[in-house]
Amino acid sequence: MERDNSIALGQMEKLDAALDEYETKVGLSGFSETHEHESEVKKYMSMSREQMERLSLEDCAQAAILLAGFSFHLQRCFNRETARAKWAANKIKSLISGKEAQYRGSWDSQYAQAVNENSHTKDLLRLKNYAEQRAERLTYLATSVKNVGDLFVNLQRAKVMK
Repeated sequence: MERDNSIALGQMEKLDAALDEYETKVGLSGFSETHEHESEVKKYMSMSREQMERLSLEDCAQAAILLAGFSFHLQRCFNRETARAKWAANKIKSLISGKEAQYRGSWDSQYAQAVNENSHTKDLLRLKNYAEQRAERLTYLATSVKNVGDLFVNLQRAKVMK
């Protein structure tokens, strides 16, 4: 999303900083938009069955560990976007509370008219929509990546049993 100097963006960045601090206090490492082993993750995610079967026990373990870490990263990204969207939605509600009744139409129409009344709520709505779109793109990906990692664990176990 284009970085402008809107008040809403500044408030969201303060929220992110506060939540990042909280995550650090509970023992999580600092957040980064990028994953440090991106190229290796892509390699394991795109392997054919034949390529997977040629891996050694150690390579299977390495793949499972990398994919578990990447799954955690994706889930954290999803949680971050979900928190942003909820924050923006709650801010909008508190700012327009009571104002929507002065408009005619369905509740959705009244809500939209009240939001469009001022630039700050419009900025919040843009942030909310953007965060929701980003979260939607990540939905179920963490679980899917973990499932691929589990394939490597199962393959490793099968190789030990041979």
